[in-house]
Amino acid sequence: MNMYRFPPMVALWFCLAQTGISFAQSIPSDSAITLPETQILADRIKHSHAGLNTSPYDSLLQRYPQGNLADFLTRESPMFIKSYGLGSLATTAFRGGSAYHTAVLWNGIALSSPMNGLLDLSLIPLAAANHLELQHGGSTALFGSGAVAGVLKFSSQPSLGQGFSVEADLSAGSFSDYRQQLGATWSKKKFASSLRILHASAQNDFSFTNPYQGNARSRQSHAELRNLGLITDHIWSPGKGHTLSLNAWLQHTERKLPPTLLQSISRAQQEDQTLRLHAAWKYQKGHWETHVRTAYLYENLLFQDTLSDISSLSLSHQWIAEAEAKAQLHPNHSLQMGWHGSFALASHPSFAENPEQFRTALFASYAYRSKNRKWHAQASGRGEIWGGNVAPPTFSVGLDYLLFPWLKFRANASKLYRIPTLNDLYWVPGGNPDLKPEEGYALEGGIDINFKYKKFALRSSLAVFHRDIDDWILWLPGSSFWSPQNLRQVWSRGLETQTELSYRQGKWRLGLNLSTQYVVSTNQKSLSPNDLSVGKQLIYTPVYSGGAGLSLAYAGFSLGYTHQYTGYRYTSTDNTQFLSPFDLGSVQLAYLFPFKSHRLRAHLSINNVWNRDYLVVANRPMPGIQWMGGISIRLQKPNN
Repeated sequence: MNMYRFPPMVALWFCLAQTGISFAQSIPSDSAITLPETQILADRIKHSHAGLNTSPYDSLLQRYPQGNLADFLTRESPMFIKSYGLGSLATTAFRGGSAYHTAVLWNGIALSSPMNGLLDLSLIPLAAANHLELQHGGSTALFGSGAVAGVLKFSSQPSLGQGFSVEADLSAGSFSDYRQQLGATWSKKKFASSLRILHASAQNDFSFTNPYQGNARSRQSHAELRNLGLITDHIWSPGKGHTLSLNAWLQHTERKLPPTLLQSISRAQQEDQTLRLHAAWKYQKGHWETHVRTAYLYENLLFQDTLSDISSLSLSHQWIAEAEAKAQLHPNHSLQMGWHGSFALASHPSFAENPEQFRTALFASYAYRSKNRKWHAQASGRGEIWGGNVAPPTFSVGLDYLLFPWLKFRANASKLYRIPTLNDLYWVPGGNPDLKPEEGYALEGGIDINFKYKKFALRSSLAVFHRDIDDWILWLPGSSFWSPQNLRQVWSRGLETQTELSYRQGKWRLGLNLSTQYVVSTNQKSLSPNDLSVGKQLIYTPVYSGGAGLSLAYAGFSLGYTHQYTGYRYTSTDNTQFLSPFDLGSVQLAYLFPFKSHRLRAHLSINNVWNRDYLVVANRPMPGIQWMGGISIRLQKPNN
């Protein structure tokens, strides 16, 4: 397999990035510049819409120094992650939506493929994030197509003024899983630059129970994984309100695709190559703030199967540009306006021609916050044109009311949409160029509690939601091939709770958390005269799920236990076939050795500690008990 099919522009980008490092080193360390006093205003990427709940995960990222986004969200978030096995494809299913209905943003840029609308979360290393949060509920008015069930935002900007540091993490685990990570950061008062290199390899040859062979123990085969990545981030603040940032992310993954429980052998393998480039400029003066960002996303996926004599290469390019401005018109009023433009180009043997899609959108948002800070209201709207078609106008209206300093009520109403993918429109045979966007409405209400008493702190939230989506795109079999149609109408409703209780006494810290999800997502429209799916739960959407955790820390020692429950998932549209519920326990143990400016951290995690046999996806085995341990070293020279 060839690792170097990346576009030539990558060389230019990395030359610019390294030039930035050289420039940073030319800035005198004793330079002192007094910045004018300004008011910090946040763009739409950093804060959710009023009336919606947001879960921050920054403090939990250090528990998973070598993890990926799929594993992290499985253990720490209310999202159901549809995993096809260890090291295999993993997608989201949140609040009764499909894998297409959660927008994933990297530095404000949506990462979903323009071809199939998906993003494999198992290929997103946590090293690409030093900030991660989940917005519960959709907001296509601000974030565009696909932000229907939720928005997952992560970024990787280095901090200013931290000095020079070198980091290394070496980990090893079950099934010949070896991971290495090396990074360096140069952080001055006005410039910061970081570079990280990641490598991982695993055999994934775990044993499992095969019900089709009399519950005999079998061993996973043809499941090897190799991943190599490079991430570099740069930020420069020259003063007078200007901030520039550059980000580049290069990744190559080779993995073999194991057989299902119904197969005796597999020879399928997949090679993924991605290049993600991002540049942004921010200018802030007084009550005005301007953001301009641009990005280039490249994906290269080669699928080969010698048993079926298949060799298929998928290529996609995306160019994205955005500009937005925010004005604090009054201490209680703010207005934000923006423009989005993107162009996507793809190629695949199943396309008659290389399809392309141009999208442009205008969006605006108005926010009001009362003088006593009790009321916060926000209204947003968006209009978009894609491929010569006009997308349905969308809006979002939210309200927060702080009844007491520790008790907040919130409500939100929004219109949502998702446009068809290039595969939906142009795949041969089966693509349907007459598809309409999915569209619908969502309502949400909730209560948030943030209470502190002496050494105790309590955070709790409850949310109920209702969402109707019409023209849901569904691929159906025809006389000779499958084709997508706007056929399904889906009604999703449910209740979420999240509670965290913490106690601090000197060097001791104790934490408890509990989350529950009740989601009913049903098809409301008959697809055929004898359709038995009406009123039935969507496949791979658990009605009940939840998790609980206990953490204990003293000085540099920390111990945590998490337990997740996932209920029945139906595998047939008439709900006659299903996968049994399962519950999994995980243990995390770490010790931070005390040094002044340096850090040495030893860590160990044990997953599926009760050695459960379970399936997330039908006929795709999952591993039993497994461990991962290692050390993280950080050498730092602070600025004088």
